[in-house]
Amino acid sequence: MRICTNSTLNRFFLRFFLLLTLATAGFFPLSVSVWAQTAQHTPAKGQAYTLFRPVPRDSLEELRPDRPGYSESPFTVDAGHFQLESDVFRLLTRRESDGRKQDIYLNYMLLKLGLTTHTDVQAEFGSYSWKKHTRDQQEPERHQGFGDLTVRVKRNLLGADGQADALALIGFARLPVGRAVGTSATEYGLMAPYSHDFSKQLNLQLQLRSDLSYDGDLRQRFLMLAPSTAIDYEFSAFLSAFAEVVGIWDTRQAAWQASFNVGPQLHLSDNVIVDFGTHLALTTEIDQEYFLGFSFRR
Repeated sequence: MRICTNSTLNRFFLRFFLLLTLATAGFFPLSVSVWAQTAQHTPAKGQAYTLFRPVPRDSLEELRPDRPGYSESPFTVDAGHFQLESDVFRLLTRRESDGRKQDIYLNYMLLKLGLTTHTDVQAEFGSYSWKKHTRDQQEPERHQGFGDLTVRVKRNLLGADGQADALALIGFARLPVGRAVGTSATEYGLMAPYSHDFSKQLNLQLQLRSDLSYDGDLRQRFLMLAPSTAIDYEFSAFLSAFAEVVGIWDTRQAAWQASFNVGPQLHLSDNVIVDFGTHLALTTEIDQEYFLGFSFRR
C-alpha cells in the first residue's frame, strides 16, 4: 500500500492533524476558561493553576520525563514550570544491503512549558548532527547541520491526581527547517501513552504511535505505526532502570521491525535525572543506538 502525495491529500492530512491535536489538547478553551477563573479565585491544590499562576515548588509532582525510551510519559509539566530534556550524545548505526549508515546527534533538545494542570506545549530542536552513508565500492555520502523543529502539544486525560493509571494524547508537527539533515516536507503524528503504577517502585508503560512521514527519495508520504511496551523499576531513590520493546511498521515495506531498549537513570535530585543506555536492533533495517542524556525541571 502506498499513499499518494497530491496537494489535496496533503491539505486534508494537515487539517486533520491540526484539528485532532487542538481537540485533544483542549488548549484554547481550557486556557481561556482557567485564566478567567483564576483571575477571581485563589486556586486550590491541584486545581486552576496556569502559566501565570504557577504550581508552588513545594507542591510539584514527581519528575517524569518523556525520555529516555521510545514510550513517552502521560504526565504533563506542572503549570507555570519549565522542563528541558536533552540527548547530549546519540549514535545510530545500521547495516544495509549495500553498505552502512551512521548518524551522530549532539544536544537534541525537548523544551516543555506547563500551561494548565493537564496541558503543556513542547518544542523539539534538532541540534547539530552528522550523517554518513557508506555504500559498497563508492565514496561515502556525508551530511551535517542543524535538524528540524517539532512542535508538540500534550493533553493529560487521566492520572494527574495521583491515580495508578495515567493516559495522555500528544499531537505534533515536524517542520522541515533542517535543510541538510532534516526532512523535506512537514510531517505529522499522534501518540497515546499510558502508564500503570503497580507500586512506587514498579511502573508499566504502553504506547501507540502513528506518524505521517515523508520519504524524500521516493517523493511520497507513508504511514508508520509503532506500538511499544516498557517496564521501569526503581532500585533506590538514586537509581532506576527501564527495559522496553518497540515494534515499527510502515506502508513502504509492510514489514515489522523491532528493537529492545534498556538503560539506567540516575536521579541526582528531585529536578535532575541523568540517563544512558542502548537500543538493540532485533531485526534488520532498524538502527542500533547508544545515548547519553538528562532531564532538568525549573
